[in-house]
Amino acid sequence: MSGVELAVLAVASSVVSGYAQIKAAKEKKKMYDMQANATRIQGKVTALQYKKEGVDKLKKLNYVLASNTARAASGNIDPFSSGGSPDIINTYSLRQGVNDFTISRDNQTMAIKMANYQADQYNYAGKVAVKNAQRMAVINVGMSVAQAGFIYGTGGFTGGKNVFLPNANAATNTTSTITKTNLMNYNTTAAVPVYA
Repeated sequence: MSGVELAVLAVASSVVSGYAQIKAAKEKKKMYDMQANATRIQGKVTALQYKKEGVDKLKKLNYVLASNTARAASGNIDPFSSGGSPDIINTYSLRQGVNDFTISRDNQTMAIKMANYQADQYNYAGKVAVKNAQRMAVINVGMSVAQAGFIYGTGGFTGGKNVFLPNANAATNTTSTITKTNLMNYNTTAAVPVYA
């Protein structure tokens, strides 16, 4: 194979590799999106569990208030009078029940927010994976073009011209000329410093 064919083959394999990297990153993004969806669903399930817990606490509060009212009535005390023992007990029970319900409601809200936060992280990770794969594919293709130019530079893509060092032959000729000149000046009696 000639230099041009090898250079084209190297770049083509880099392009195919880049395409495969991008395709794999898109599949990884799909996986992250599915994880994000599963996280949101799990957050909703957890929130529903907290909601059920809150409803159960309100039912328990209702049961406690009803029991206190029944006990007060059976003891020949007015259960609905203000400032009496049954009222104080019911107020305390109500405060505890409402606190428990509020905690459950807050837990429900936090479960949804945390699930959405985690899901957003998964979505972002998927987007970053695809963007990085695209960047790396471009970089790899560029590097393979550069390597093809260096390795197969005589025929490569430039028709024998060095793209990165266009005056490479001139630089070599100048150096050899300076070296010959320096050798000739070295034999003279005047010591002149020469900077190469």
